[in-house]
Amino acid sequence: MIYFSMGYWVIGLALIVSLAGVSCGLACIRQSTKSVTARFRLLWLFVAASSIGGVGVALSVFVSMLGFGVKGTTLRYDTTMTTLFSALSGLTVFVGLVVAGKNLNWLRLVAGALIMAGGLGTVHLLLLSAIRVQGTTERSLVSIIAVYVIAGVLSALMMWFSLWARTVPVLMAGSLAYAVMVTGMHYAGLTGLQVHVDPTAAIPEGDELFNFFVPFFIIGSLSLAIPITAILVAPDRREARQAPAPAEPDLTHSASLAVSSRKSGRVKASAR
Repeated sequence: MIYFSMGYWVIGLALIVSLAGVSCGLACIRQSTKSVTARFRLLWLFVAASSIGGVGVALSVFVSMLGFGVKGTTLRYDTTMTTLFSALSGLTVFVGLVVAGKNLNWLRLVAGALIMAGGLGTVHLLLLSAIRVQGTTERSLVSIIAVYVIAGVLSALMMWFSLWARTVPVLMAGSLAYAVMVTGMHYAGLTGLQVHVDPTAAIPEGDELFNFFVPFFIIGSLSLAIPITAILVAPDRREARQAPAPAEPDLTHSASLAVSSRKSGRVKASAR
């Protein structure tokens, strides 16, 4: 099998994509803690989960898969399973964040991390199961365990950062660590994939990776514009609501005249 058929730059691009999605998602989680109503908090968490799971995990894995190839066989991907991988990645993160809550509760924190870890590990193995070759594929037990272990670590990291990270440097450091672990989880599962090629077998059904990658990359990139815009606008809206309303000039001028008249009256009275 070939893991870097297009060069090692693919890893760098995957890390950049994951870093962008996760950092945007963590910023949305930070904004969700400032929401007044539960409805807006859920909306922030949904956008955060789409950025983290959809872009930070699914899209970065698609980028990594660009360099994957198998000699002696045509490579195809099952349409249904590949689409489910993209959708369930974001849904898993969303459920984990909702369960964890916005306040420190160790029971809920552990439960949210376990849900996210189990979901991310399962959907990644789902993508590996979507690979179709002329022959058969198998996955080693060690690689499966490694995928779930790494998914557990990165999920616990996400839960911790969602509650404690507030400053930009800390958010970026956490996003970089998350991106590295997502890439590590992917290659831990991919290197455990065993392919048995049969040249006499029929060409497998399914679509090429680029048929999924191009629309997902465009949608994922454009979807980041929504949370980024919301993050930039949200502080201005809060400051506008908290700023005191300026007094009208006419009313202020009238009030000043009234005060001056009363003071003048008191001066004349004392003079008499």
